[in-house]
Amino acid sequence: MTKSILTGLCLMLTFSALAQQDVYFTSSPALTPDGSEIVFSYDSDLWKVSSKGGTATRLTGMDGVEEFARVSPDGKWIAFSSNQYGNADIYLMPINGGEIKQLTFNSSDDRVETWSWDSKTIYFRSGRYNRLAAYTIDIQGRTPKHLFDHFFNWPHNLALHPDGRVFFNESWESSNQVHRKRYKGAFNPDIKTFNMHTGEYSELTDYEGKDLWSTIDKNGNIYFASDESNGQYNLYGFVNGKKTRLTNFKTSIKDPQVNANGGFVVFEKDYQVYLYDVAAKKSQKVNISIFQNNTLAQEQEFSTDRNISAFDVSQDEKKLAFVSRGELFVSDISGKFVKQLKTRAEERVVEVKWLKDNKTLLYTQTVGGYTNLFTIDAATGTGEKQLTNDLGADRNLELNADLTTGAYYSGRNEVRLIDLETLKSET
Repeated sequence: MTKSILTGLCLMLTFSALAQQDVYFTSSPALTPDGSEIVFSYDSDLWKVSSKGGTATRLTGMDGVEEFARVSPDGKWIAFSSNQYGNADIYLMPINGGEIKQLTFNSSDDRVETWSWDSKTIYFRSGRYNRLAAYTIDIQGRTPKHLFDHFFNWPHNLALHPDGRVFFNESWESSNQVHRKRYKGAFNPDIKTFNMHTGEYSELTDYEGKDLWSTIDKNGNIYFASDESNGQYNLYGFVNGKKTRLTNFKTSIKDPQVNANGGFVVFEKDYQVYLYDVAAKKSQKVNISIFQNNTLAQEQEFSTDRNISAFDVSQDEKKLAFVSRGELFVSDISGKFVKQLKTRAEERVVEVKWLKDNKTLLYTQTVGGYTNLFTIDAATGTGEKQLTNDLGADRNLELNADLTTGAYYSGRNEVRLIDLETLKSET
């Protein structure tokens, strides 16, 4: 079945710009050496913004996804990963934008990790040769070199200490299972080091949970994340050689990076960029604005065939509601007459249920990355109302047979009931 909807975007002949405030889904931030600017990934491209916040400048416009940017200690270069040609390779560009040079050409995925202190070598992880391992490549793009001759198991999250030690993790719990917080067991990741000059190996942490993402400034100050204090990843450092918690967030941080000269640590939290001031011992969100082109909507046909992710039949068995590609639709039971309902354009509908009146739809829709409950009048397509405002996903919505009560999960630890008459929820 097909439905004409407002999805295609045509640039207007006259350019005008709209600033999108309080941007979400910014990721993998990194600081310039003096900490004055942040390079981050958003909407598949790299952007740069003042550490004090403001309007970001787009640095790339490639066809792939550009992420994991790292700024060289001399402040001249940005190394990053991009899947421009399918798999992720390593690329290099000047700090203020300009010609982009591809450095690796392997069929495996290559992810930038860090720089050498002389700004001549890039360290990266790669799955080449059927094993995740650590490699280096110079900025001229010559043949990559394997970092460890003796093959540590799964080395990643690399950071370089000025004294020559390489810091790393080597557990899948700190690579492809970072979302699994509170894990405690034989595969818990610790902060490990190997001195490339002396061959000395050591483990700096022995917590049975997760210690990961080490990052080091030119003075040897070490920062990393751990879930030891409250089951969420917070920022830690070593104070007088002792592991010390620096933040106390109730939701996790991700991928902290200190600036080369020291003084600031940037990280991702709740899909936004935050900055920790070492001297002030305080963190704050970096308020970022993104200028986007003003566009004119144009009708475009697209098929929902085999693209329906959720559906429900009304109690009178006359109407169908369904979700396709994050959009909400209603139709007659045969699917002959289809209508799209207007929901939030920047968000995504996930689940849908009919209520007892055969007129109202109860559905989940993202709000800043988290699904919440909504209702809308299916007959008119108007009157959308948000029922919950949770910072944990409301999901797996199920209604009883007589459509008087519903149940759903909220966040990690709650099961809630919703009265389908009053639309009030309780844990």
